[in-house]
Amino acid sequence: MGTPAVASVETFPLEYQLTEQEYGCAKFLASSRASTLVKVTTTDGVAGWGEAFGPIRLVAPALAAQAQSVIGQPVSVRESRILGHLSASYHLTNGGAHVFAMSGIDTALWDAFGRTLGVPIYEMMGGSVRESIEAYASTGYVTKTGGTAQFRRELESAVNDGFNAAKIRIGLSPQDDYDRVKVAREILGPDRKLMVDYNTSGTLASIRRSLDLISEFNPYWIEEPLPPEDVKGWEALRSGGHNLTGGESLCTRFAFKDLVVNKRMDIIQPDLAACGGLTEGQAILTMANTWHVGISPHCWGTGILQAATLQLLAAASPASGHHHIFEFDRGDNPQREGVLAEPIRQLNGVVSIPTAPGLGVEVDEGWVSRNAVEGLGVKASL
Repeated sequence: MGTPAVASVETFPLEYQLTEQEYGCAKFLASSRASTLVKVTTTDGVAGWGEAFGPIRLVAPALAAQAQSVIGQPVSVRESRILGHLSASYHLTNGGAHVFAMSGIDTALWDAFGRTLGVPIYEMMGGSVRESIEAYASTGYVTKTGGTAQFRRELESAVNDGFNAAKIRIGLSPQDDYDRVKVAREILGPDRKLMVDYNTSGTLASIRRSLDLISEFNPYWIEEPLPPEDVKGWEALRSGGHNLTGGESLCTRFAFKDLVVNKRMDIIQPDLAACGGLTEGQAILTMANTWHVGISPHCWGTGILQAATLQLLAAASPASGHHHIFEFDRGDNPQREGVLAEPIRQLNGVVSIPTAPGLGVEVDEGWVSRNAVEGLGVKASL
């Protein structure tokens, strides 16, 4: 028997309006949570799922443009498809909606092929080095009206649910940063990990002032203090002795090369729904291991992205000396649990790696179909 080919590609744009409370970071508040799911079905009838990051009305046309190109192609062909697309589409650059779309298709191909072979994706990546992984609560969001009371409730909830690490959003001002980090450390106590995320909301001068104030609270890492292209700014922060992290907005191995080779960051954070899927995620992981740079993927989507991220982390070697940790989003988003028949859970701050074939999870196709935005999805088939 030969390798099955792709018989059809379907897309399901999802959008949840945050009617109760917008939340986000110092730079912006999100009014909705959105993702586009991709379903690939092979000529053997095996289905695989992936997820594409980004505004659905931008990503949907990019998915429609790419879906037909994989029809009839072997489900095992992934890297050459991605590199070929990037080469032929070089005028579009190596980022943006076309790479987000490519990410969703790529992960769906991995899932379909893993299910065809009857093995979890981590086996196709070289095998698992862990059965479970520590998770951190991605919480402490900026809101319009919640204030300190809601901020406290979010962190107290994370502690009560057993998390031993949490990430909060800062970057409003150096004094506000100090106040938020002080409250967070008070609630988390001295032994839990506390990460802070600026979401590129400051200047080099304001970030330096902020870091001077919050250093006494021993943040585990400093995420996105500056935009990734501010090379000189990142270099100037290197002397501060902090774990610098970032990269969630970057696409493909090529965008991460300079960060890794020149060690501009201590930990890189590719998002598998945006960077090119599991194929590019594995390439970025290999590059990070080669130069002894840590990797903790950004994971702010549905349960499908969670499952894909866990598969990559299952195969992530500890040889770099970095303590791998999984981002567990706590923001209001029913898509996160809704898309899966059995949502991914944590217990005392630990998440088990799914071991079933492919992504290791089953999609609730009824839920996905009921909640998909009408008129934006596409279906391409033989």
